[in-house]
Amino acid sequence: MNEPERPDTIAEGLASSIALPPSPSFDAITVQRVIGAFCGSAVGDALGAPFEFLPPGSYRARFPQPVLGDTGEMCGGGPFNWRRGEFTDDTQMAIALGQSIVECGRFDADDVWSRFQTWRRSAKDCGILTGRVLSQPDWVNAAEIAHNATGRSGANGALMRVTPVALAWCGADEETLMTVARAQAALTHFDSAAGWGAAIGAALIRRAVLGEDPIAALPEVLIQVDSDHRERFAQMLDASWEPNRADDPSNGSVWTCLAQAVWAVRHNDRFEDVLVAAIDLGGDTDTVATVAGAIAGARDSVQAIPSRWLTYTNGELETPSGVMKFDNASLQDFARSLIGRGPVSATPTEPPAGPD
Repeated sequence: MNEPERPDTIAEGLASSIALPPSPSFDAITVQRVIGAFCGSAVGDALGAPFEFLPPGSYRARFPQPVLGDTGEMCGGGPFNWRRGEFTDDTQMAIALGQSIVECGRFDADDVWSRFQTWRRSAKDCGILTGRVLSQPDWVNAAEIAHNATGRSGANGALMRVTPVALAWCGADEETLMTVARAQAALTHFDSAAGWGAAIGAALIRRAVLGEDPIAALPEVLIQVDSDHRERFAQMLDASWEPNRADDPSNGSVWTCLAQAVWAVRHNDRFEDVLVAAIDLGGDTDTVATVAGAIAGARDSVQAIPSRWLTYTNGELETPSGVMKFDNASLQDFARSLIGRGPVSATPTEPPAGPD
């Protein structure tokens, strides 16, 4: 019997394969913003992980002042006993998605799905919804099956991993970028709100990488959102919105997660202050800080990320070719690969010498 043909679309008729644009010709400053976006998201993830599920104010209660020695505030621990500076599923899924894009030269649903399933086998943490979806043998209808079992799928898991899409397509038009963001979201999240939240996040990162103020760009980004979702996102991303309102869903949802991240960026001019504000909101701290870190990192560049955080950010990922380990340098090289740039050459070691 012949195998059934693979569909060429996923949820909402989005393409399951979308080619990368030509590598952009970015100057050195823009490349630094690209690196800032990806490393900022990973730093936010690692910094926020120990405070996941804790109440608001827990970060500042533990660190009322910056810790300037050793690994700084990268304390590790938390519900999954993370190492100091270790990033979580947020960054692991982002790397898996980004590796697929780089190696395939496109968004390829089959390849991304395979990498997500490989990662899931040994993942220390995986969101409930995402885990349920990835338990299915194939991506076709998997998100819909999980949605029908729970009645909801507007979680933040597609938003948290979208930074590689924002960077790989930042030289393309924004409509294409947002389409890719929604397509990768639809692999695991049936609710189209999850895809539109990821698309908004990706567009804000792209705008910041290109030197725009991402907060000022919000009206232009929101006008591109489907009318069924635009009003709710506009309300929660408005300057008048304040976090931890009783009538808002938890920040495990795409709406509140994105709203809290944007709120932190809007009200803080320094990268460091953005992450502290985001994490101190409590709840899903690693994911809110991941999203806020990507936007602020793109806005402020990698040079603005405190070295006491970036130096010690680390993690690993199970890939089809084995377990890969990441540190500060390899995270920066990975960011460069998303825009077609090679790794930075290591500085040659100088032999010891006496005084002249």
